[in-house]
Amino acid sequence: MMRIYSPISLLLLYSTASWAELPVSFTSVPTINNIAIGQQQTLNYVIHNNVVRRSLPIRSIQIINDGDTQSSSVTQSTTTCGNSLPPNGSCEISVTIQNATGNINRRLSINYGGRSPLTSPIKLKVSKAKYSVFVYIIGADLQSKHQLATFNIDQMKKVGSTENINVVLQTGGANSPGYLTVKRQIVYPGSLFELADLGSVPMAAPNTIQDFLEWGIANYPAERYITIFWNHGGGPNGGFGGDENNPPQAIAINNLASVINNVRATTGNLFEIIGFDACLMGSAETAAGFASNMHYFIGSEDLEPGKGWQYDTFLSYLNAYPNASGNEIGRVIIDGYTQQNEGEATTLSLIDASQLSNLNMAMTNFATALSPYTTTTTDWKLIAKSRFKAADYSTSVWDNRSTDLVDLVEFAQRISNQFPADINLSAASQAVVSAVNQAVLYYKNSFDRADSFGLTVYFPSILAQYETQYPQVTAINGVNFFSQLYVNLVGNYHTFYQNNISSLVAILSNLAFDGTNYTATLSNDYNELYAAVGNESCTNLLDANNNPLPANPCYSSIQYQGIAATQAGTDWNISFPKTPYLNSWPLLNGLPVLFIPDDATPSNPGETNFLIPVTQIQEGSTTDGYLNVLLNQQNQFQVVGFQSGIGSSNTAAKIIPLSPDSSFRIRSYAQVNSVWRLTQTTETVNYPFTVSFGGVSSDLNAFRFLAGDITGALIISPTSVPY
Repeated sequence: MMRIYSPISLLLLYSTASWAELPVSFTSVPTINNIAIGQQQTLNYVIHNNVVRRSLPIRSIQIINDGDTQSSSVTQSTTTCGNSLPPNGSCEISVTIQNATGNINRRLSINYGGRSPLTSPIKLKVSKAKYSVFVYIIGADLQSKHQLATFNIDQMKKVGSTENINVVLQTGGANSPGYLTVKRQIVYPGSLFELADLGSVPMAAPNTIQDFLEWGIANYPAERYITIFWNHGGGPNGGFGGDENNPPQAIAINNLASVINNVRATTGNLFEIIGFDACLMGSAETAAGFASNMHYFIGSEDLEPGKGWQYDTFLSYLNAYPNASGNEIGRVIIDGYTQQNEGEATTLSLIDASQLSNLNMAMTNFATALSPYTTTTTDWKLIAKSRFKAADYSTSVWDNRSTDLVDLVEFAQRISNQFPADINLSAASQAVVSAVNQAVLYYKNSFDRADSFGLTVYFPSILAQYETQYPQVTAINGVNFFSQLYVNLVGNYHTFYQNNISSLVAILSNLAFDGTNYTATLSNDYNELYAAVGNESCTNLLDANNNPLPANPCYSSIQYQGIAATQAGTDWNISFPKTPYLNSWPLLNGLPVLFIPDDATPSNPGETNFLIPVTQIQEGSTTDGYLNVLLNQQNQFQVVGFQSGIGSSNTAAKIIPLSPDSSFRIRSYAQVNSVWRLTQTTETVNYPFTVSFGGVSSDLNAFRFLAGDITGALIISPTSVPY
């Protein structure tokens, strides 16, 4: 019998027939990625009711185990679906996978009352990562003022944690939103997931660091581990850190080395790499402290530019080549860092920890051979001259916060050259050079750091600032991890200075002007000479609180070229011709400035690095520091950034890039309360900055000489003559 259907009945029948098999379907199914133990993954699904005229019941949403051995709790679901799905409606289901320690073999099953449930497989591999990368970020002013931690974390998010690598952070230590408390976070591609908020705890405290690393290894196990310390560095005497929120502000290198010892003892794990994305931490002492607990060490001899390491390049390589060694990874880190900071002064080195014991022995033999020369004035001066001529970092007679870190190869070579008749000392010096060359697997420097060979060491050139804690910071519980005899050598060198100051320091006298030349007498040996112009009654000086100071002598511009020195017995007769250098005074945006040669590469003729003392003005506060100036390869002076100090205070700064709103007050060398020091003035310069050379105004009508003697003291003529 033939059935007759109305048009409406036909439409309903067609609709029913079309969706008979799949009244509900997935309109969005996530890509499921393999993960490493400790990671989590959220899978987001969307289902749709394809029946246009009636709701469908959602009787159950289940995750069914198809044979894995993991706890049911490792997969948890949430949904917006409710008890029914309206006609032509959609809803969402999220499945979170966490705390899994093995492979997952499950399926998502939605029972909507049909013949069979709607399902989607949840299958993924969960295994130990090849690498866990722990980054310990004390944000400090680098974050609160410049958002540089955010910059580097954004780079990390370009790669994030994968089945091959964990990228785990502990952040805090900055007076900045998100950094007021200490947080543990894991980096995923494009996102940052908070794991725990520890509250307000001191980030430079040993137990805080140790707890993070032990927790990280326990919760994010891997075949190999990399730990990176991100913040300020000050070398062996300045340590690591800069916590703005809680004391202690920094941790000494021996205490940090002790932390790593404890982590090794607790977990049994060596670190493939321990690295410092921080200034001045590429020292032999620092590396020696970690030597027995790592395979490779990465650090910078010099200050680091603010952008620091290039994390996306490094992590991309690590994810693509998860079986790479620390030797291979370290080279990628150094190449990326150099590329990211092209045009700025950079050094970064990769050290083979297995070679550090040989270096320690070489340092002991070097100290033994050099020690006899610390007992007479003549020999002491020869050591001092060798030290001054070697490449050093953040060290200057102008600043009372110098690090006195010297390139180890340069220093050893110059000592050898200074005492050519001593065969034993020459051999010991060359053994140090050879040991450094064996330990330093790879390094890259900017063109203006040609005399940097991978590792620094502490040897004082500014003797009045001798770091009395040096013996303590190179030992753990009284046991030296760096050469005891070398530490003793440094102490003996300083003791001789203390006992013989009068025969070592220099005095300027007899300043005169004969109409052509300025002349004076210098009573002892020297390292640096400057001609200076200024005013004997400056009214533009400000104290540290930006309050006006009474009128005082101040000198605003210097020259170091054109000064002749002739030895006369133990004295030196010095002279400077006025007319040839009338238009050679350094100027910044047309204003006279102190243009201090940094002498980072003593073997190169001329100077390529300079510092201009300034006070940064930012958000109502001021910070003393220096504009870093580079004579680039195009023979142009380029102001590359601001650093808040020359030396190894706990807040020794990276070189911060300049911005269009950068503003600074010029500092001059002024006598305040009978003490000569760098002092801020009311003279202000704003971005952009141009260095030039020319004449000075008639207000600068006084002249004096300045000299840096071999003890590292900066002295100035006691009187002035007209200019």
